[in-house]
Amino acid sequence: MTPPIVTFLSDFGAGSGYPAQMKGAVLQRLPSAQLVDLSHEVPRYDMLAGALLLEACVPRFPREAVHCAVVDPGVGTARRALCVVDGEGRRLVGPDNGLFTPFLGEEARAFALEDPRHVPAPESATFHGRDLFAPVAAFLAGGGDPEWLGPRVASPVRLPWPVAVREGARVRGECLLVDPFGNLVTSIRATDLGGRAVREARVEGRAARFVRTFGDGAEGELLVLLGSGGRVEVAVRQGSAAERFGLERGAPVVLALDGAPC
Repeated sequence: MTPPIVTFLSDFGAGSGYPAQMKGAVLQRLPSAQLVDLSHEVPRYDMLAGALLLEACVPRFPREAVHCAVVDPGVGTARRALCVVDGEGRRLVGPDNGLFTPFLGEEARAFALEDPRHVPAPESATFHGRDLFAPVAAFLAGGGDPEWLGPRVASPVRLPWPVAVREGARVRGECLLVDPFGNLVTSIRATDLGGRAVREARVEGRAARFVRTFGDGAEGELLVLLGSGGRVEVAVRQGSAAERFGLERGAPVVLALDGAPC
């Protein structure tokens, strides 16, 4: 029998003891659990970065996995604690602050963590990851029903979610996230290209070359490519595009497409 899977994402830092305490809270309740770190290096308090990492990672796991995500500058305040079940049945547990925006499609359901029969009272006002979210993740991974956690939430918080704009044969987007290599993930998805080849690319006004993979670029050349997560990325071969060209979140990206489908 496959062991239950619980994943963790946070901005706590891999070198801190906080991720280990969350794992301990799960293992106390569900010793058979298989624990997986998605990342604990989300930039501090950056819900958009956390949401994009969840978007990239969560669909790669079995649907029965439970995902415990904590980027929570409002910990201990009146912000809600939440379990989200997306349209594919994936379950995510964490703060109701927009972190789960990619999974809040029309068929998603959300439940407040309120029922004391299944939701523990936090020991600390400052560590709901350990005292609240991890125990609830263990409960779900062990077979608990999300509907037992509390009332349905009709309007979970959603982040402003940048999307690409199609203007004839041009697609306009923006940089959203700098990854550990200095590549910039953008708001342009593979589907925004409509199966058409990219003829020209510009990033913050600079000419860039659209390539298939990093190694197709010359040293120091500004590149644009379709990344493994299904979004267009800005990169430099064996270097940091963010550092070399001073690019940050919000930098505009424009792609000119061929006039006919590929």
